[in-house]
Amino acid sequence: MRLWKEVSAKEMARYLALSILMGIARLPTMRMYWQTSRLWHMRTFNVFMTAKRFQHIAQFFHTYNQFAIPPNNKNRMITLSTIITYLTNKFGSYYVPNQALSLDEGTMSWRGRLSFKVYNPNKPDKYGVKLYMLAEAGTGYIIDFEVYAGVGKTTVETVMGLMRPLLNKGYHLYMDNYYNSVHLTELLRENGVYTCGTLRLQRGAPKELQQLAKGKFAVDQTIFRRKDNTFVILWKDKRVVSVITNCHNADTQEVQRRKRVKKRDGTSSVQIVTVNKPTAICDYNNNMKGVDHFDQMVKYYRFTRKSHKWTKKITFYFLQMAIHNAYVMYKMYTTDAKKLTLLQFHEVAIWALLRWDMDEWPATESPLPHADDYQDPSHDLATPGPSGARRPLFHRLPRQPHASSSSDTEPETETPAPQAEATPPPVKNPRVVDSEDRLNRKLTHALVKIAKRKRCRVCMKSGIRKDSMYQCRTCGVALCATPCYTKYHRKRIFWKAKK
Repeated sequence: MRLWKEVSAKEMARYLALSILMGIARLPTMRMYWQTSRLWHMRTFNVFMTAKRFQHIAQFFHTYNQFAIPPNNKNRMITLSTIITYLTNKFGSYYVPNQALSLDEGTMSWRGRLSFKVYNPNKPDKYGVKLYMLAEAGTGYIIDFEVYAGVGKTTVETVMGLMRPLLNKGYHLYMDNYYNSVHLTELLRENGVYTCGTLRLQRGAPKELQQLAKGKFAVDQTIFRRKDNTFVILWKDKRVVSVITNCHNADTQEVQRRKRVKKRDGTSSVQIVTVNKPTAICDYNNNMKGVDHFDQMVKYYRFTRKSHKWTKKITFYFLQMAIHNAYVMYKMYTTDAKKLTLLQFHEVAIWALLRWDMDEWPATESPLPHADDYQDPSHDLATPGPSGARRPLFHRLPRQPHASSSSDTEPETETPAPQAEATPPPVKNPRVVDSEDRLNRKLTHALVKIAKRKRCRVCMKSGIRKDSMYQCRTCGVALCATPCYTKYHRKRIFWKAKK
């Protein structure tokens, strides 16, 4: 903290450029990028920024004003609200998607502690933060997205929220059976959106079809029921496939596919057979790849590195999303005879950020909205609050008036200089405030056993991850029995400096 200095726009541009470059030239640790006289030495990192400065910026990198978080905040996504609003507005205003859209969920890999971390065995990144993504079916351009934060929203509310800017424009939306239902299909049709996708039959399908799906019928057979322009179709392949659509009918088309046939001698052979597949299923298979295509593209040069702060990692995931969308727009609107590859596009973006100049990048619009500081005169930010409340623990010093702005007629007593006690002493971990009574030997400090393990205060400030089943009865702080309990109550500076 004592070595910190303000970050300029040029430094931030270089920090982002070097972070993107780490996704192309991947090394096991971040420190290796600045090591010289090594096989993996890359001169670019030493030229544009020192390792210590890069680590300082990475340590305090955030996208929201921490002083604007109220003490009783319950919005888990408040620290990402600014960048999410900015990107979703840009994604929807800079590009007009084609008719076919796909809605699916993606996962940002995260294996740390997080209350709304999900497990999805069908995704490449099984543990992580889930996002609902609305993408263009052909290119994978992300039109809108929403981060799942454990809030109790129904699938109908999620789909309608993502499709709100595109209602009454005749788009075709393809979804899987996680979202689809008869009610949602009819609701979207009333708002000018046609839908197609697989369906769980218990979500409004006719009872007759639900009974037929449980029984047996011939392979390559199609059964459907219709209500106005909405079709519920059953088709038997290896198993029964149920589809709901209002932008197709029950027509079928001949499709060739491979089929493994077993012979009497125990061997098998692959044959090409022709089946009659419903047109709705064929279009669903072709147009449901938008989000999967985006996941494939961002994994080629992924620069989301392991971090202790999930907000930082998901912010870099949003930047990957922005680079992918920019590349889709480049391929769509460029007039170059030979288009850039994805790697060349990354190189152009990196060099543009490394050579960032205010004159070449003029501000063409108003800056990002900055959240105002939370003002509550009856609440002291330095005191511990209720369980689960998150608030900044730093006091902001009042800005000093300039000498030229003070009037000669005003007495000096009206503008007293701030006292030295207003500046909080630097601490190892600013998120934790220790009581002054911990060094008071007149109090009866004693170790007591607790039901649930907590992180040891001394180990935490020393950079060690260790939990303890004991805490001080007077201080209410979790501590190891030895030697952390003695250090905490006897030493003014009880933590061990990191090397």
